[in-house]
Amino acid sequence: MHSKKKPDDSTSKRRIIFAILFLPLFFSSFDSAAQLMQTPQWDSISITSNHHPILSWFPNTDNTVGYVIIRRDWNGSTFIWHDIDTVVGITQTHYIDQKVNACDSSRWYRLFAYGQGTNNNSLWSDTLRTIYLAPPEWNVCESTVFLQWSSYMHMIPDLAGYRILASESGGPFFEIASVGPAETSYTLRQNLQQNTLYSFRVRAFNGGSSRTSSSCAVTLETHTPQQPDSVYIRYVTVENNDHIKLKWVANTTAPVSKYKILRSVDKMTWDNIGDLTDLTGYDPDKEFIDATADFQIQSYYYQIRTCDSCGVDTLASDNIARTIQLTGFPTLTGDENMLKWNEYEGWKNTGVEEYKIYRSVDNGSWTEIDQVSPGTTFYTDDVSGFTGNLGTFRYYVEAFENDGSSGFENFKDQSRSNEITIEQETRVIIPNAFTPGKPPNDLFKPLLAFIDVNGYSFSIYNKWGQMIFSTDDPSEGWDGTYKGEYVPTDAYVYLIVYRTPEGQTIEKRGTVTVVR
Repeated sequence: MHSKKKPDDSTSKRRIIFAILFLPLFFSSFDSAAQLMQTPQWDSISITSNHHPILSWFPNTDNTVGYVIIRRDWNGSTFIWHDIDTVVGITQTHYIDQKVNACDSSRWYRLFAYGQGTNNNSLWSDTLRTIYLAPPEWNVCESTVFLQWSSYMHMIPDLAGYRILASESGGPFFEIASVGPAETSYTLRQNLQQNTLYSFRVRAFNGGSSRTSSSCAVTLETHTPQQPDSVYIRYVTVENNDHIKLKWVANTTAPVSKYKILRSVDKMTWDNIGDLTDLTGYDPDKEFIDATADFQIQSYYYQIRTCDSCGVDTLASDNIARTIQLTGFPTLTGDENMLKWNEYEGWKNTGVEEYKIYRSVDNGSWTEIDQVSPGTTFYTDDVSGFTGNLGTFRYYVEAFENDGSSGFENFKDQSRSNEITIEQETRVIIPNAFTPGKPPNDLFKPLLAFIDVNGYSFSIYNKWGQMIFSTDDPSEGWDGTYKGEYVPTDAYVYLIVYRTPEGQTIEKRGTVTVVR
């Protein structure tokens, strides 16, 4: 049998020494854990009238010596927690952080308790933060205020919701609404007065309303949209005989969302014929092309309506402008063209200086033929000197504004009418007798007006059908001779062939009597 070996004295001595050295450390460590400070419990956090956070907590019931306040701050790249102050005394339960402004952002806090000795601190408390109410957003078009805030954390015993408080013109705050605990925004749609100063707060509350936490007050002044001061139509004109162009000026200090272009034929009933909209820069174009106007048939009145930045139609143009419609016809004599038009309207304070009349013959270039004074609305054009032409006359009239400022702008503008075409009828007048060699009726020649000379011919035949004269020159006539000798008194047959400006070929036959 083997017996247990008895430890020698040196081994026993070493064990005793180890126990003597390390046993106090063990009990010291056990005692430190047992003495860990009680974790503080928050009561609430709010904001003083000076915009500083005020923190409240319940006092500890152990051997707490004091409390350390911890705040979360931005260091330029991230948020960090750091100690900001120490409150000595277990019964101390309030702290005002006078180093920060709680109205420009939400402020986050924690705290812990500490006792005697080292390594004798409590765990950190829950996080508490102030309510940050962002600047209110005024929707000028809908007359509403949008409020948004940061949520309240760790309300005791629970968060029941938020009350929205308002003050008008510096008066006392009153509750205007209440929302649930999950809401962090509210749109105020009550009947707000324009141009009035309002202040708002948000207040968190618990189930019994025994605890609350309020944000800072934020303010705004309600206002109406800035209104344009004036809109003035510079001119309306027929452009290129294709459409009517409008141009206007406006006060550019106020934002404009839309210009409405209105048209009328009697200044009583108006049609909206187009819109110019700009919802980005709020400065729409100030020119419009009316491609639907039948300006050959009638004159039109135009008015501009202005919509403010909210799209509300608030302002009419200071003037109504009217286009010039030109009409015309040939007189019965066939030597004149009559022109008529209505006066241009719209140049407020300046008026029309004059009208100029322009003419084009047989689709040639335009030429100014005359000027007439304002108030004159007709003109007679003598075209007897153009009988050798085809007889196609085109016209337009242009109004010129007087020099000076209308009170809205100092441009000198023009307005052009529509173009018209007057066709003079082709005329061929043929004498029935003449006296060769005895002026003044010594030449037989048809009187021609407004024919196409291309294809023209004029021939004379005796009674046997023999052609005794022929020419294709409209200016040349028969002098009553054949082969250098005057023909005897008798009736002779003529044949005239010509074309109208429209291209129709016409033949005229008849007899002319030679009287000797």
